[in-house]
Amino acid sequence: MPCSRRAFLAGALAAGAPGLSRAVPASRPPVQEPDWAEVAREWAATPGQLNLESGGVQPVPLAVNEVFRRAWADATRLPPAELARVQVPALEEVRRLLAAASGFAPDEIALVRNTTEGLQNLLLGWPLVRGDRVLTTTQDYWRFQDGLDQRAAREGIEVDRIRLPVPLRDAASIVDSFVAALRPETRVVLVSEMINLTGQILPVAAIAAAMRARGVAVLIDGAHGFGHLTEQPDTFGADGYATSLHKWLGAPHGTGFLALRRRWIGEVWPLFPALASRREDIRKFEGWGTFAAAPFLAIPAALDLWRRIGPEAKLARLRCLRDRWLQACAGDPRVRLLTRTAEEGAGAIATVELRGQDPRLIAEALRVRDGIFVRAIAHPEFRGLRVTPNLFNSAADLDRFAERLRVHLDAGG
Repeated sequence: MPCSRRAFLAGALAAGAPGLSRAVPASRPPVQEPDWAEVAREWAATPGQLNLESGGVQPVPLAVNEVFRRAWADATRLPPAELARVQVPALEEVRRLLAAASGFAPDEIALVRNTTEGLQNLLLGWPLVRGDRVLTTTQDYWRFQDGLDQRAAREGIEVDRIRLPVPLRDAASIVDSFVAALRPETRVVLVSEMINLTGQILPVAAIAAAMRARGVAVLIDGAHGFGHLTEQPDTFGADGYATSLHKWLGAPHGTGFLALRRRWIGEVWPLFPALASRREDIRKFEGWGTFAAAPFLAIPAALDLWRRIGPEAKLARLRCLRDRWLQACAGDPRVRLLTRTAEEGAGAIATVELRGQDPRLIAEALRVRDGIFVRAIAHPEFRGLRVTPNLFNSAADLDRFAERLRVHLDAGG
């Protein structure tokens, strides 16, 4: 049914807007394989290609992409009218919807392009002086390691890194490791909600509580959490949180949000300079210059699809797909699981060591010969193959992957 651009945009921004999702009814979550086949139709098919690498950037669902394309076309046709007067003001409703979904207040939410931009604002702008210490792990995202190292070289702060076991042990021992690594000069802890290398979920709420009791601020890398796991990030009790919405929520590429508690907003310097009058305004972290609003205006459509599927149903399905291929490989002595999946210790992502094999060669063979995309992980402490199914995958997809993996292991890559 035709509609005007303003009506289309207004509909896209409405929570639970009808018509955005073709296959997923709002009345009940999907349960059986035929139900999930209908959900998979929300994404464009890729014949001959099997995408098991949603750990980086996932494909954008069709309905979400349509909202983005319409907003992009409108903005590029007459930017002074559409971009400046219609779309940028409409971002305040996007902020409100993200606040409702995450549990933070709207005036604690900044729109950013990815987790990296969000957390680098905090890591590079946090009030620290020479001799202050930041605690993180050796498995946290490399861009944040680089940011901390740069600040150490430039400003004389110190960075301490915990070496976590692979796979992880019980959650309590992880909290104990963070507490034991604290120094009197520790001011900030950076921790991942889910480790990107292995998909391991960390007990971030317990870590935040332990740090809060000791007067240490906690910043959470939520790149793989929001839209994947079910907890609202506000409940973690952290001081700052950032996530990428183009990963597990399925928003357009280059969208994310930064959440920062009100008491810290005036204390943290933004990456891009802001007016002094904006010192206490969360929007000071959005000073990128000219930007495209269209990707952000499609976030409500992604939120709508996520709610229609159901966060709990989505996570259960992702774990089912993960376990499908892990169980098929369980009896192979060459495949060692590096991700602790017991007690809900992981979601969709699992990483396996391939004994006697180079995971880079296996990943390349799967891509070139079979059209199967996975990610080879090469870390100083371990190597493996990271496999990340998504809702557009079927159980048969995971069966095919497990069978082809065995073939390539037999052939030595």
